[in-house]
Amino acid sequence: MEERSALELDSRKKIYDLIQENPGLHFREIERRTGIAVGSLQYHLDFMQKKHLIKTFRQGKFLRYYSVQESVVEEKAAMAFLRKPSSRKIIIFLLNKKKANNLAIAKQAGLSPSTTSWHLEQLVKEEVIGKEKRGRESLFYIIKPNEVASLLVEHKKSFVDELVDNFVEVWKEI
Repeated sequence: MEERSALELDSRKKIYDLIQENPGLHFREIERRTGIAVGSLQYHLDFMQKKHLIKTFRQGKFLRYYSVQESVVEEKAAMAFLRKPSSRKIIIFLLNKKKANNLAIAKQAGLSPSTTSWHLEQLVKEEVIGKEKRGRESLFYIIKPNEVASLLVEHKKSFVDELVDNFVEVWKEI
């Protein structure tokens, strides 16, 4: 009953629905998609947090928003990285390839090796991917590939990305 009264305002319901349909969005993306002014948006997000309708997860300088009812809260780190185009390319490549080194990942993702190293370091730190040493070479892999692939499949519509669409089509056939 309290949830319904907390979501009576059209603008608040619009924000909540957006977060439920697109878990892991950051503030500016919510602002862009809803068209709600910064101050108003901040007020509604704070209100929904106090009413335990949404949760946040800080990833670097971004605060990402999730519905408390959303199962993705458990995989919030993976979802936060999937929201970033460069990290998403790396993750999808590793889902398809299973294991790869920095140079192969950099080439496939269209990033410099140093930029790729930075992204890989962040992904390893948040335990989205693992790192395996083979002599002087490090191979990277997704720690929970089925869970990460499920996030892509379940939230395909929230990504405006041909790479995600292609991955989901192949994944569904497997």
